[in-house]
Amino acid sequence: MEDHRHLKIALCGELASGCHKRGALKGRYKDSLKQHLSLGHIDCYQWSTLAYNRDSWRHTVHDTAASFENACTVSLEKKRQRRKNRPLPISPREMFRCAFCDQTCLSRIGLF
Repeated sequence: MEDHRHLKIALCGELASGCHKRGALKGRYKDSLKQHLSLGHIDCYQWSTLAYNRDSWRHTVHDTAASFENACTVSLEKKRQRRKNRPLPISPREMFRCAFCDQTCLSRIGLF
C-alpha cells in the first residue's frame, strides 16, 4: 500500500490527540486495532494481506464478530446459571416455625 493513501495514514499513524492512562504511552490506532484483532483470534501480523481481498476480509470479520458475540452470550448464560443455582445462605436460627401448621417460614411476618 502506498504511503500517501488515507487508509495507511489512519491505520499506521499516531493519534493526534486523545486520552491515555496516567503514566502510559499514548495509544495509537494501530495498537488498539491489534488488541481487538487478537481478541477476535485474527493474526495481527497478517491482517493487512488478508484485507486486500475485501470479500474474504468482510467474511472473516463478520464470522469473528459473530463468534465473539456467541462466546460472550454463552459466558453470560453460564454466569447466570451459576448465580441462579447457588443455594440461599439460610442459617437455622433465621427460620421460623408456625405455631398452628408447624410449617417452616423464612420471616415472622404473618406468624401471630
